[in-house]
Amino acid sequence: MVNICVIGSGRAGLIHARNFIGRVDNAKLVALCDPVPTALEAASNELGVDKRYTDYHQVLEDPSIDAVVVVTPTVFHRDIVCAAAEAKKHILCEKPMAMNEKECLEMNVAAEKHGVKLQIGFMRRFDASFRYAKQQIESGVIGDIVLVKSVTHGPSVPQPWMYDIAKSNGPLAEVSSHDIDTMHWYGNSYIDEVYAIAGNYRS
Repeated sequence: MVNICVIGSGRAGLIHARNFIGRVDNAKLVALCDPVPTALEAASNELGVDKRYTDYHQVLEDPSIDAVVVVTPTVFHRDIVCAAAEAKKHILCEKPMAMNEKECLEMNVAAEKHGVKLQIGFMRRFDASFRYAKQQIESGVIGDIVLVKSVTHGPSVPQPWMYDIAKSNGPLAEVSSHDIDTMHWYGNSYIDEVYAIAGNYRS
């Protein structure tokens, strides 16, 4: 059994936490961590998890915790993941991975150095409908891929911190990184060139 602590008790953190209650074999949600006491208390009460932390460093000092799920604003990912790796905790980190390529590389190096697993939360690769589409593509039944068009409708309005470039890479990375990863996965290739058309429709 893998004992899990979810770090971050916002909307996405609660989704992860709920999934670990009876939906993931050989995993048990044993603790929650959030620096906002009211959010932590609300999540703890809903999920019936008694062990609470307001500082992720305390989580990493707990020998009963085997793995962490990092569901915080992107700006904190690198520091938490590198510290978790050093503490020998396996890691599931929400996307986007970090603020820039340098931070991503540092996270990978830390995980490899300390022998822990690091996975980024691109859950579409495990979704039945997306997996079916992948199978159809690989079987050749639809022919060669020449165009992939992706339109995403999220469950909520992006949080204000997602528009703050000091904390985030913006909604394109926070939300549309799922689309980018799916296109990589479906095409078995990576993007060579990017162009964009944008507009401001505010009056």
